[in-house]
Amino acid sequence: MSSDELKELLNNDDKLDEKVDEVLESLRTQKVRFCEENRSRAEKNIEKEPKIIELRGKLAELTEEGRTRCNAVQELLTQIKEKTSGVSQETALALLQTAASESEEQTEEIVKKFTSNELNVDAFLEEFLRSRRTMHLRKLKAEKMQELIRKQAQRHSTGGPGGGVPAYANVPGTAGGIGSFYPPSQMGVPYPVIGPMMPMPPPPRPY
Repeated sequence: MSSDELKELLNNDDKLDEKVDEVLESLRTQKVRFCEENRSRAEKNIEKEPKIIELRGKLAELTEEGRTRCNAVQELLTQIKEKTSGVSQETALALLQTAASESEEQTEEIVKKFTSNELNVDAFLEEFLRSRRTMHLRKLKAEKMQELIRKQAQRHSTGGPGGGVPAYANVPGTAGGIGSFYPPSQMGVPYPVIGPMMPMPPPPRPY
């Protein structure tokens, strides 16, 4: 409104009351609409209440389960810390190397049993592959740990990389320095050589 229209409105009580009634009517309409919307939302929330209670119960169960698992993990970490507190990295590396050497010896024993006809082909393949797989896994773990120790030595020592790390040659049953898990053979292959007198499996069976 312009200034003149506002002055006229102030001097005319009927028009002023009419404007006030329009505003009040608009407010009452908004109030009714808001009340209906709130009632509708409240009814929807009430309908969802059983589901919310169910989910809240599941959340409590999962929270308790998570707390229990967290405590179990902490207990295992404590056990690991207690078991490894007295073992140095070099000692752990030597144990891994020794375990790999033992696995190599086991595969040799399996080959001997096969050549002496104490094992059939199926049993030989199963035991030999399982033992060989274990040996390779232990070798990879030992090499990885040796690499980590070497990197630590490079960071904390000025005496050159790999200082203080035992070589593979220190492990009984191995030769040739680092990485030599296999005994030297005349054929130059990294596994026991099977002689020509060994009973061979039928051709259709894969080695």
